Amino acid sequence: GKARNPRRSAADIQITALPELKIARHWYAQIDSTVLQQNVKRLDTAYKNFFEGRGFPRFKNRSNFMSFTYVMGVKLKGNKIYLPKLGQMRFHNSRSIPDGFTIKACTVRKRQNCWYISLRIEDKSVPEYSAKLRRNNPKVIGCDLGITKLVHLSDGYQIENPKFATNKKAKRTLKIRQRRVSRKVKGSKNRKKAAIRVGRFHQKIGNKRQSHQWKVANKIVSRNVDVIALEDLNISRMMRRCKVTTDKKAGRFLRNGQSRKKGLNRSISDAGWGELILKIEYLAVKQGKITIKINPKHSSQECRNCGHIDKSNRDGEKFMCVECGYHEHADIGAAKTIRDRVLTIVRGPGRETWC
Repeated sequence: GKARNPRRSAADIQITALPELKIARHWYAQIDSTVLQQNVKRLDTAYKNFFEGRGFPRFKNRSNFMSFTYVMGVKLKGNKIYLPKLGQMRFHNSRSIPDGFTIKACTVRKRQNCWYISLRIEDKSVPEYSAKLRRNNPKVIGCDLGITKLVHLSDGYQIENPKFATNKKAKRTLKIRQRRVSRKVKGSKNRKKAAIRVGRFHQKIGNKRQSHQWKVANKIVSRNVDVIALEDLNISRMMRRCKVTTDKKAGRFLRNGQSRKKGLNRSISDAGWGELILKIEYLAVKQGKITIKINPKHSSQECRNCGHIDKSNRDGEKFMCVECGYHEHADIGAAKTIRDRVLTIVRGPGRETWC
């Protein structure tokens, strides 16, 4: 049977001790109780991630504690919002809440230029929706993500990669502003002002990237297809540091290629593949289309004519099979291979693939 006194988690123990903490430290009474409870749960989640091998929790102080969450007591009326313990204040209502939805949580975030509010809403009367194939022979388009070009589609269309953070002008601007921060006295107001300028520049780059990704996702999803084939990428693993190599006799560190990989990691981070895939999946569900992730292993090294797999088949953006001499654009060929792998899942094995 069930245990009568189940073991409580560390978060539950700390939450029950909050009333005593408010008595000992009277300024805690000025903070809403749900905000304090959510902060304790954040800490508990951070340590769970640490014990599961996902990195050590980062200490939060006044300068880097940027958000807090309300679970109840938030009220909206027009362009005014009421936050417990803070009172009523005006805000820019960028997206009105539809009728029938209730507010489940409200997160307040501080950015470089102002404060932002994000609401989590729920309507239990709305049924769960899952997209389904509308016909027996669905149209499939394959997407190959890259750095030179952001997306290569299996129909031959290519989408440019603006490189918002890694272009020459952005790198130079960022270098100058970071240098200005390092030359200021630590703890001074001028150093904080210079750091804010660096943060605003990063925010500007992030806003540009977000806007561009929504446009790219709309271009892909709005095509006349039923299924969108995407790469199942492990981006965090792709951006890992190279293994350290040492000389066994001398004990010195040897070159492991990390200095070259650092530039590649920055380009991958700037491309924002993970966020782009999430946006494509979101828009596809809204339009009743299906997205399927497939393993992209050897997709750009496999010959589409004879099936031979070899690293030497590819030279940059050129593909030429060393076995049969078949040639085409390497990344577009990879997008076609991804599309064909999804076709075998959707249509079943033994069907013809597209050319």
